[in-house]
Amino acid sequence: MADAMDEEALIDAVAVLKLANPGATAKEVHDLLTKLDGWADESLSRVKKACSKAGKRGLTEKQEQCTGAAEAIRPEANRFPVVDEAAARAAGLNDTGMATLRRYEAAATAGDVDMQYRLGCSDEMIGIGPATTWLRIAAEGGHAKAQYNLACAYKSGEGAPVDYKESARWNRAAAEQGHTEAQCNLGLSYCKGQGVAQSYADAKGWLEKAAAQGDELAAHELGKVQMALAVQARGHIAMFSGREVATGLEKNR
Repeated sequence: MADAMDEEALIDAVAVLKLANPGATAKEVHDLLTKLDGWADESLSRVKKACSKAGKRGLTEKQEQCTGAAEAIRPEANRFPVVDEAAARAAGLNDTGMATLRRYEAAATAGDVDMQYRLGCSDEMIGIGPATTWLRIAAEGGHAKAQYNLACAYKSGEGAPVDYKESARWNRAAAEQGHTEAQCNLGLSYCKGQGVAQSYADAKGWLEKAAAQGDELAAHELGKVQMALAVQARGHIAMFSGREVATGLEKNR
C-alpha cells in the first residue's frame, strides 16, 4: 500500500511539472524533480513510467489541487516561461540549439539563478523568448547582474516600459550587493532626481562607493557633486544637468 501511495505522489508531482513545462522530456522532468525536497534520489526509470501514466490519465482532481509533493511545486513552477519551439526554430535554432535551450530552461526552472540570468541576457537567447521575464525572475532571486540589467531595461525602455522608479529600485538592489555600475547609476539618479528624491548627499555616498571600485565615470561625477554640495552649503542652489553641474546665485528659501 505504501509503495502504491508513493507512486501516486510521484505521478502527481510529474503531472504538475509537465503541466508547468509543456514539451519537457522525461529526463528534463527528472532533473527538475530531483532538485525538490523529498525527491533527490528518485530514479529516471520511475520518472519515465510516471510520465507515461500521467499522460494516459490526464490531470486528476488531486493533481489540480496540487496535494502532497505537487503542492510545493506548482505555484513556483507556473511562473516560469517556456519558449515556443516554432518561434525558436524560426529564429534559427536547430535541433542541437533546441536541446540546449530546453536544458537551460530546465535548470532555470529548478532555481539556477545564473541560468535564469543567461536566458534573460545572453546574446544567444535574446530574441527567441521571454528574456525580460527570465531577467526579472533572476533579479527577484537576488542575482546582482540581473538586477542591474533590469534597471537598465526600465531606464532605456528596451524590454520594459520606461519607469525611473523601478530603474532606481533595481539599481539599489544591485548596488547594495556591491555592483559597481549600479552604484554609479544610482548615484546619478540621486543627482538628477530620477526615480528618487533629488539628493546630492545620497549621490555622493553611492558615487564614492563606485569610484572606490575603480569606476571612472563615478569618480568624474563625484567631483561635480562635491562642488554642488559646497555651493549648497553657501546657501545657493546647485543644479545637475546631464553629466554637468551648473550653479546658480539664487538663494534657497
